Amino acid sequence: MHRLYKYLYWDEKIPEKNRDRIKWRLKVAKRDKPCYVLAVNEAGDQLDIYHSFVLLQPYFRRQEKFIVGIAADYDGAIEILQQIVRECYSKNRNADLKEYLAGRTE
Repeated sequence: MHRLYKYLYWDEKIPEKNRDRIKWRLKVAKRDKPCYVLAVNEAGDQLDIYHSFVLLQPYFRRQEKFIVGIAADYDGAIEILQQIVRECYSKNRNADLKEYLAGRTE
């Protein structure tokens, strides 16, 4: 089961009314509509972008991912990633995204 970030980033294209359903379906590993997720890379200080259907594969079902953003399409995922990097750089003057996301309080 994947974990979700407390201050989850959302793509504007995903309606507010669908967000709880998407979060629930990511947690229980069921998909009805595809989306893209941004997950913390375990090896480094960066983020990975995954199609939600990839997370249904047996390997990813065993390897828990920490999801920090959800987008309707790949372009939306890139926009969220750019937003996170801009926020990180403006606050810390570096690109250590793990540290930034762990220390975020708003």
